[in-house]
Amino acid sequence: MRANGRKPAAARVPSDAQLAALRQSTTARKQATVERLRKAIDALKAKKQQISVQTIYEECGLRYAAIHRNPEALALFRASSSHLVAQKKQSRHKRNTDEETKLPARDALLSYKKPLLVARLRVVQQQLQEAQQQQAILVEASLKREARIAELEARLAELEPYRTFVEQVRRDMQSEEHGGRWTTNDLGPKKHDG
Repeated sequence: MRANGRKPAAARVPSDAQLAALRQSTTARKQATVERLRKAIDALKAKKQQISVQTIYEECGLRYAAIHRNPEALALFRASSSHLVAQKKQSRHKRNTDEETKLPARDALLSYKKPLLVARLRVVQQQLQEAQQQQAILVEASLKREARIAELEARLAELEPYRTFVEQVRRDMQSEEHGGRWTTNDLGPKKHDG
């Protein structure tokens, strides 16, 4: 909940007209990017310069991120890039000689739709939170047990003189059973003949 106590505003659903206008604007911007890129490529070819990300940026100010976001522009750049064209020629030659090379397997999670990924993420987050709560409970129980053990050890230390006394009495009683009569004083046991 927010600090000011107000509820968050509900998400607005855009109208069909707004969505259509957004799509139209996006399409127009994508086409403008493709046209800028095409003109830059033509100008670089006319100057007989290499076509690269850097030279395109210098020619028309178009960054690679803008090209990469636009599939049509990206395809045009890849088809025209000096480096990529040379690389394609090499890879064709290499492919002919090295047919056994295989691409790495695609990650299965990449085929999931976002809502499904979000649902799975929430389940995992819930499981993690439950595990953390269980761990906290176990830690608390362990701390209580350790405190109880320390308390009992302190109590045993207090009772140590009594244990020594009881052991001495037991030894005295065993001595009496086995022979003469023994008594205990501060200097140790003494045998009394009787």
